[in-house]
Amino acid sequence: MAHIDREVAAHPELVQIENGWRNAKEQRPGAVQRGVFREIENVVDNRDAEPAPPCESAKSAIIVYGKRVGTIITVCTDNHCPVHDPRAASAQAAKPAPKLAPAPEAETEEEAAQRQQEYERQQREYEQEQERLAEEQKREDELRQQQWEAERARTEKLLKARAATFDRILDAAPATFTAAQLRVFLRTLVNLDPYTFVDDVAEHFAPEGEDNDKSAEEILLGVVDGLPDDKLTGFALRLVLTGSKPIPREGEADSLTEAATAFLPTPRRRQPAKQRRGRQQSKQPPRRAHQRSK
Repeated sequence: MAHIDREVAAHPELVQIENGWRNAKEQRPGAVQRGVFREIENVVDNRDAEPAPPCESAKSAIIVYGKRVGTIITVCTDNHCPVHDPRAASAQAAKPAPKLAPAPEAETEEEAAQRQQEYERQQREYEQEQERLAEEQKREDELRQQQWEAERARTEKLLKARAATFDRILDAAPATFTAAQLRVFLRTLVNLDPYTFVDDVAEHFAPEGEDNDKSAEEILLGVVDGLPDDKLTGFALRLVLTGSKPIPREGEADSLTEAATAFLPTPRRRQPAKQRRGRQQSKQPPRRAHQRSK
């Protein structure tokens, strides 16, 4: 999208976030998925003062795909931040770093040495415990990464299948819709996101690598004017179904699957070889028994 490209070019320090799954080839280079970083809210107590970052790892980010596209947010880039990770904060509160006990008014050199030794012992134990916790956290992170990669592979496979279904629907677009197909088309039209669907479709038709000053609407109107009559229904399906290629969230309508049911022919089931042979044998006329001549 042009306005996203301009914002990223003007502010290259922005973290780019994709707020939805899509094919790896379609993802923006350098963008991360939603959930990799924690979104945080900036609370300003004094509007006249300079805004202070919520933590050392806070950065500004822009959503480059999906819901809230174009929105600038603040994220914490440290998954173990003691400010925003409840587990890290509770662990730090439960076992704070040891401090050297204050010296009493009357303290001998021997007592001061013992107090220092006790502090150093506590510090060693604390550091050992921190190392143990870090190793434990590392194992948990590696396990979560493996699970995330497995889920990503599953998702990419599903997205590839949905993209193939989308292409098959467009290839099978009829010259005119039946009443059932028109009903599905209208249901999908009602569920469209009015803020992004035109831009998403225009990206398909916009020439790659060329500066284009035309708006998304102008690009699509130019395409419509140049289409032959028998291609108009295919364009209409592309218009309403492009936004349905991503995997729908729980509770959302799956317009792509509904359209596939209406526009794609139902594949015929192949019968097992045994059943086919049995049917062929049943069609053969029965053999007559030969009588012996006396």
